[in-house]
Amino acid sequence: MSIGSILNMARTAMAAQQTAVQVASQNISNATTAGYSRQRVDMATSLPTVFPYGSIGTGVSIQSITRSRDMMLDTTYRQNSAGAAGADTTNTALSQIQSVFGEPSDNGLSASLDAFWSAWSDLSTDPTNSAAKSVVVQTGNNVAVTLNRFSSQLSQLDQTNREGMNSDVATINDLSKHIAEFNRQIVSSESSGQPANDLRDARDRLVDQMSSLVGGQVIEHTNGSIAIYVGGRILVDDTSAKQLQMNDGQPPSVSYAGSPNPVDGIGGSLGARIGVSTTTIPGVMSRLDSLAAGLVQTVNGIHSTGTVYTGTPPVASAAGNFFDVTVPTPAGGDNLLTARGIRIAPTLTAATVATAGPGATGPGNNSVALALAGLRDQSVTFTSGATTVATTSFGGFYNQAVGEVASAAQVAQDESSIQGTLASNALNRRESVSGVSTDEELISVIDHQHAYQAAARLVSVVDEMTQVLVDLGR
Repeated sequence: MSIGSILNMARTAMAAQQTAVQVASQNISNATTAGYSRQRVDMATSLPTVFPYGSIGTGVSIQSITRSRDMMLDTTYRQNSAGAAGADTTNTALSQIQSVFGEPSDNGLSASLDAFWSAWSDLSTDPTNSAAKSVVVQTGNNVAVTLNRFSSQLSQLDQTNREGMNSDVATINDLSKHIAEFNRQIVSSESSGQPANDLRDARDRLVDQMSSLVGGQVIEHTNGSIAIYVGGRILVDDTSAKQLQMNDGQPPSVSYAGSPNPVDGIGGSLGARIGVSTTTIPGVMSRLDSLAAGLVQTVNGIHSTGTVYTGTPPVASAAGNFFDVTVPTPAGGDNLLTARGIRIAPTLTAATVATAGPGATGPGNNSVALALAGLRDQSVTFTSGATTVATTSFGGFYNQAVGEVASAAQVAQDESSIQGTLASNALNRRESVSGVSTDEELISVIDHQHAYQAAARLVSVVDEMTQVLVDLGR
């Protein structure tokens, strides 16, 4: 082996160690950069020179600069991230529904119903008291207004949730296009055989964002591009990206642009939002509608059988409805047997509130007032369409609805906490592989610095050997 060969080994060693220090510096610089993957220099011995007496090494060569990344950890994190985002969205929605009810409260529906039944009870003790009749009208109106407010607030929550769905769909479509573009750039850049680390990091950041929004499955092709499946159907594949569209109906759904078929199996925050507007809010609304319908039908059923006395001397006439059941005008208006539409009959005044029952001989009769006061504890059959929902008192039915929301909210809160912990643990495991430890990188810099100094010292030794040879030749 010649002195030139030794110099060449020193040169390649110095170049390799210098590159390693540069990569370590890059790692340290990006220690706090979101989504950055620690890079490492893969070195290997150069091809040896073979002599009759054996082979002698020719130094070191850099094989590649690769990312520290584990696809299994990526997959686990993305699954848990989607679960955490979905659970958090559901938890937030149920918390907002709870705040609509605001129970227990002096201004809630439970208090309004109690005041309504109490007003009838007070009126039954003094059936001709016009002030007591006014209180009945006022408390009945409070019940209707409270149900109207609940329905309006739930509708607003549903609208806000749907706007969130539209926003998620728009973000997913934007991410899909950018991921497809990164696929193109990565395939082009890696055609030389070397990995495009920074481009892959940028693409993985977008995939992480998409996973939290919609879930899905990521598959990497041999050419470096990836495919993303949502609900078992391809959303992104190589340089091709499909677009999602929201179908704003009841129930709402998400499909691929141009296709009428909803995409099933959507996860993440978008999947949770679909569930909130498809099941959660309609379920609560249906409960309130059943309560409103039961209230209108039951109270009207008793009140309309009563007798009203007006004038001096009192003249008897048939009582009308307490709550309005007229056909909405214009057609297509609020259904008056719903929480949104319930209201006091337009003709109802303190003077037309019935206390006396059919066949009463005078205004002092209180059978209707007693019957309506007795509804506080009377069992009523509540229906949704043709389906029986429950048979219980008005207060019991409402408390059951509130309790179901509270129970679901607690489950959602626990699930959000669990999924958040799983996602955090998965992120920590991934960071233990791909994250940058500045302490480790500084140690690496020192190691490579020493190796560089040793290679530089080798050059000095070769220089001394060369000088000896020159001196011998004089």
